[in-house]
Amino acid sequence: MRRSRPALFLLILLLSVCFACDRKPNRRVVTLDDLQEWVRPEFAISADRLWQALQATAEQAGRGMYADSYVRRHYSHRDAPLVWLTREGISPQADTLLTFLAEAGDMGLAPDAFHTDTLGRLLTRIRRFDYAGTQASTVLGQAEYLLTQALVRYACGQRYGFIHPRHVFNHLLPEEPTDSGAPVVYRQIFDMGNEEATDSFVRHALEQVHGHRIGTFLREIQPTAPLYRQMQAEYLRSQSEGDSARARLARINMERARWRYPHPTGDRYIWVNLAAQQLTAVDTGRDTLTTMRICCGSWSHKTPLLHSAIRTVELNPYWVIPQTIVRKEIVPRHTGDSAYFARNSYRAINKETGAEVDPARLTASDLRSARYTIRQERGAGNSLGRIIFRFPNNFSVYLHDTNNRGAFQRANRSVSHGCIRVERPLDLALFFLAPDAPLLTDRIRMAIDLPPVSPEGQRYQEQHPDARPLSRFSYDDAVPVWLDYWTLYPTPRGALQAFGDPYGYDKVIEKKLDEL
Repeated sequence: MRRSRPALFLLILLLSVCFACDRKPNRRVVTLDDLQEWVRPEFAISADRLWQALQATAEQAGRGMYADSYVRRHYSHRDAPLVWLTREGISPQADTLLTFLAEAGDMGLAPDAFHTDTLGRLLTRIRRFDYAGTQASTVLGQAEYLLTQALVRYACGQRYGFIHPRHVFNHLLPEEPTDSGAPVVYRQIFDMGNEEATDSFVRHALEQVHGHRIGTFLREIQPTAPLYRQMQAEYLRSQSEGDSARARLARINMERARWRYPHPTGDRYIWVNLAAQQLTAVDTGRDTLTTMRICCGSWSHKTPLLHSAIRTVELNPYWVIPQTIVRKEIVPRHTGDSAYFARNSYRAINKETGAEVDPARLTASDLRSARYTIRQERGAGNSLGRIIFRFPNNFSVYLHDTNNRGAFQRANRSVSHGCIRVERPLDLALFFLAPDAPLLTDRIRMAIDLPPVSPEGQRYQEQHPDARPLSRFSYDDAVPVWLDYWTLYPTPRGALQAFGDPYGYDKVIEKKLDEL
């Protein structure tokens, strides 16, 4: 019986094979020729097709941000190093990038600014080898370009701002053309000396992908300024409470807070918020501050944004009328009008000889030639008033007194040709003087026809009745001054306060953010 078991087992095996043959199996023996059917064209990666996909994606991906120019330059030649493609497919660093991009909403940006949804779909297709209806080269080329654009946009934006303020604001106000057909020249209104993205910064960002340090890099470039964090918290709070107007303000000023330029620091400084049309003088050493209204440039003569320092204050200044005002306002209506010149205490001075010239003898061509200085005499009627605070800048603007006090009662005080009129110039001049300088204080007062108030000043006036009035004085240390523009900004107590938008800059920023 035992000897028959192997034979029985063999019989069962043969019967099983026979029955299997009767069921017509759906598999057959594979030959070498069959392998040809396994080579699917869409899986083949072609350098030419990948290059074409990169170029096509570059044309379709948008150019709404200055950072896009860096990406286009990187892929402008065929031997450009690929950032995300490896022998194993797409670098896993792409997932780290997408994690950061998912927070675009908290930054006040739409996910579309970083192609978040599109990149998610592309990465899923690549990892599933899902190239139906297209080719691997096309999908990989699209992912390569969009990942790089998203990274560069995010890195430049969070580090330096998603809007390039110097480029944007310095292309808002075209100068009047001097010749027909001449190229458009724009008035410069932003000169904050802000840091900007560079080729080396972008190269460094791309190198982090290969170095598997993208997460560390993206954390390091996050804005850390307390003002930015305060704006972002206000944005998220306003959104959660459904306050769309406040959220809009916070979003716009959050972008301003990303711009990297020096902000008021130190023991004492002057900060002018053109949007609030207000000046704040701060002396932290003495724990004092003073605020006052200002009048700033009109819509067509916007006061520029800049920072500088005041060292010298002039008393009873001349006003040398800018050539633009001479050309646009005096020449068309008052050429040869001696009465107009006398009424406004204007004098025409030959620049070459220094001699005064009868304005009745000057033609429109003479005035336009800039061979003559038109100067308003000193005194109470001078448009600059009695006190002027000069500081180095590229625009010939300054802080000054005015003979038109009524303008400070207006709601919109954008009325000047660009300079800033201050409501209480004497208070501002004295604010930064040493507290133990009563004689200097009184000499300043006497120069503008105010009586001395200290015993030292009264004795000086008695002993020097014919003394020449003080014409200028200097601070021991220069006082930094900022001319800036914020429509949402903390009060001295720290609460965020909203202001108007007299120059319409918020709309410019909002439009640029929406176009990303």
